[in-house]
Amino acid sequence: MRGLSKASGARVGESQTVTGRLAFNAKVALLRAKRGIRNAALRPTGWPLSTAAWTGHRVEVRSPLFVDVRPEERAYELGKIQNLRAAVRRLNGVEVPAGALFSFWRQVGRATKRRGFVSGRMLQSGCVVPSIGGGLCQLSNAIYQLALEARCEIVERHAHSIRLDGMPIHDATVAWNYIDLRFHPRTKIRME
Repeated sequence: MRGLSKASGARVGESQTVTGRLAFNAKVALLRAKRGIRNAALRPTGWPLSTAAWTGHRVEVRSPLFVDVRPEERAYELGKIQNLRAAVRRLNGVEVPAGALFSFWRQVGRATKRRGFVSGRMLQSGCVVPSIGGGLCQLSNAIYQLALEARCEIVERHAHSIRLDGMPIHDATVAWNYIDLRFHPRTKIRME
């Protein structure tokens, strides 16, 4: 597992230890169980896609697709782009009514190979590691920025544990299914 750049505060070449990985996996299992119980009580809706013309206010967020130009990272950058494409297919045209609860994971679903997701880069325990669905945080960051611009009520949002070069000041990380981005729009919104 690769360490982070010096700009992130971690040492380059630093690897995640076996103990650290086991501790991380145990925490994830507990958080996923907790989320499962919470979701049983509060089931956010997956919203249908719409093809109708949108006449409301428009907000746009842009971010560069390629952030690490090193040749050894090329496959992970391309994997991230594939993962973004797979997720955007599940979000493009989604209309969320005013006051409804939007959930990133409820709408996108679990990132699996069978669903078209591939290996990309993700942050885990302070290390950049390959992971199926890696790179989806770039999309959750953009959706969070849009939600802020649209004055949505943010219900759940988690920042990354560390900042990498090129990350927005206010970011929103996601990790299936225990770290989500959820919000209530004040007016009907549509994602394109």
